[in-house]
Amino acid sequence: MHDEYDEIDLRELIHLLLAGWKWMVLFVLVAVFLSGYVTTRMIEPVYEAKSTLFIGKESDSIAGISLSDLQIDNQLVVDYQELIKTRLVTQEVIDDLGLQTSVDNLVERLSVSGIKDSRFIHISFRDTNPELATKITNALSLSLVQHAEDIVGAENVVIVDSAILPLHPVEPNIYMNVAIAGILGLMLAIFLIFGLHMLDNTLKREEDVENLLGIPVLGVVPRFAEDKRTEK
Repeated sequence: MHDEYDEIDLRELIHLLLAGWKWMVLFVLVAVFLSGYVTTRMIEPVYEAKSTLFIGKESDSIAGISLSDLQIDNQLVVDYQELIKTRLVTQEVIDDLGLQTSVDNLVERLSVSGIKDSRFIHISFRDTNPELATKITNALSLSLVQHAEDIVGAENVVIVDSAILPLHPVEPNIYMNVAIAGILGLMLAIFLIFGLHMLDNTLKREEDVENLLGIPVLGVVPRFAEDKRTEK
């Protein structure tokens, strides 16, 4: 009586992988080449410009900072993060720079982050044009400073670091793409090797006969090459 499930021989699996190492190398190389080509030739790079702003204390405030002052400052950071994304600020930048884009598209590429327990905020903007990304970031920073007094009632927002021209793109990440493509190529090659083995129902070894019929093999007929047989 045969077992309901075929026994999986780990040594046989390893033998299959070793026998098909050329396919694995080929698939990995092809996947890496295609990924590198698409990443460098077909995907437009994206640059990110970043500026740094500081929310200081009012000139008539006490020099010491209490816990309540720190909580208020943290709340101001959140207020400024939301203020810069409003239509008031973004539409003004679009009009001043003559941009052919919508407010929603501008906000989608805009990132505002604050450092925990700090009054510093970072304004980042991404675009395929590094010069344009720098101009928009600086324009947003300046517009935020100008509207801070009118909206939040504070005159203490200072631009610490203006955005400079980014030299290297942040997207796409060629190293990550190539690594992922190599892994996927290796997995595809392994899947193909195991798949072809599962579809192959021919008998190649004595063990295959024993596993199929459940009886031991008493002998085999050797196979000789034509040029090695000796006729008597």
